[in-house]
Amino acid sequence: MSERSIKQRRAKVANRENELSYTVHKIGLTDAWNYFITAKVGEGIRKRTQDDYSSTWRYFTEWLFEAGYKVRYVNEVTSTMCREYIRYLTEEAPRYKNHKYMDGDYGKGLATATINMRIRNLKVAFNFWRAENMVRINPMDNIKCQKDDIDKIESFTDEQIEALLNACDQRTYVGFRDYVFQICLLDTGMRMNELLSITPESIDVKTRCIHLGAEFNKNRRYRVVPISQETLKLLFELIDENKQHFPQAKRIFLSCYGEEVRDTQMNKRLKYYGDITGVGKEIRSTAHTWRHTFARNFILNGGDPYTLMRILGHSSIHMTRRYVQMTDGDVRIKHLEYSPLRKLKKKIR
Repeated sequence: MSERSIKQRRAKVANRENELSYTVHKIGLTDAWNYFITAKVGEGIRKRTQDDYSSTWRYFTEWLFEAGYKVRYVNEVTSTMCREYIRYLTEEAPRYKNHKYMDGDYGKGLATATINMRIRNLKVAFNFWRAENMVRINPMDNIKCQKDDIDKIESFTDEQIEALLNACDQRTYVGFRDYVFQICLLDTGMRMNELLSITPESIDVKTRCIHLGAEFNKNRRYRVVPISQETLKLLFELIDENKQHFPQAKRIFLSCYGEEVRDTQMNKRLKYYGDITGVGKEIRSTAHTWRHTFARNFILNGGDPYTLMRILGHSSIHMTRRYVQMTDGDVRIKHLEYSPLRKLKKKIR
């Protein structure tokens, strides 16, 4: 055995001995969680992230009780328990359990994305407790996220876009607001919460851009989103409407009572237009679908992926690639337009 191998073996033994002598502070499940979430809030996590962490822990501890595990302290949670919980989520967990809007039997086994979110949240929590001497070993260390199939992300066709926009009754305030909202989604590819957060001060008329503050962006980065002249005109028409009826309002997209529109409300409006036009039977009518529609058409119309990445606010080109999923017909058209053979065919005999 080489000297290097001997040193590596001795290091492993020393690490194992350190683990065995590691002093763990016994902290109850509730106290441990309160300590964790307090620390995370102190780090400045968003309210939505805090809610996700809390719901993950609540679901996990409820399952521990239902499964008959008599766990009092956080250091008593084992890898076996965690793996059994992941199996339960995959095969047995009822979908939409205790959902306030969903009632009925929707099958068993949660979506891979939901399971992976809970795995990641538990990993973060146990890593924190490991660093704080509350657990000797992170029971989630060797548990990997599930492999998820990359689904085909669809976007609206031109006919569907026309149908959704024409369904808005622009003679009413709400109808005009919804029309402007969908136009903005189509022109900018902004996220739902980003677009709902904008104020008149967010718009730069000279550069025709919308300035998005870091506090409203998913990755907490300040972003500038360009808009078309037509979109700019519609936004100011809506702002003028707001000034007449709701002079104290700060946001641009408001309810018919002058209150700020929440994402759940606007999601219902988008779904409503999908239902009355029949588009919703073919494809989901959501802000996310509009975002994909913008991305696909941006590329098809000659835009480059790196500019698109900046507009969408992605931190890597990998995520942008997922948004740009062209149909087989799109690929054939682009091949016909840009094939090297087309340029040279007149010279080939």
